[in-house]
Amino acid sequence: MKKNLLVCCMLFAGVVMFAQRTGTFTPETSADNRGYDEKTTRIIIPENQHTTDDTAEVRIEYTPRYDEVRIYYTCMYVTYDKGQAMNTVLACLEDFMKANQYYHYKYLARDKEKYFKNERGYSCAQYMSYVKFTR
Repeated sequence: MKKNLLVCCMLFAGVVMFAQRTGTFTPETSADNRGYDEKTTRIIIPENQHTTDDTAEVRIEYTPRYDEVRIYYTCMYVTYDKGQAMNTVLACLEDFMKANQYYHYKYLARDKEKYFKNERGYSCAQYMSYVKFTR
């Protein structure tokens, strides 16, 4: 009986020590957190958006760890033109490719169109591309 109690106490002490040790090494507090920033998704608003539509906005969601980009072209529904959206997205992808030293990209999914109402109640259209870059 004493042996069982001693083994249980030792096991409990080992679990407590292990739990404390792993809890202190989080990515934010560790001295070596080089990979932490690569795991997050960065939202980038391009300076040159290559669009003639005043209501249009381009937003890039970039994940450096996987070299993947989701690019969104959003504008009012009445001014939406799919050809203009495609050309704007391609031009912004080319700029992003040059700025981040990539030489090629491929599409991971078909381009998507979405129609919705924004917070003010206006009808909007969104064009989205999902690509992966290679160096």
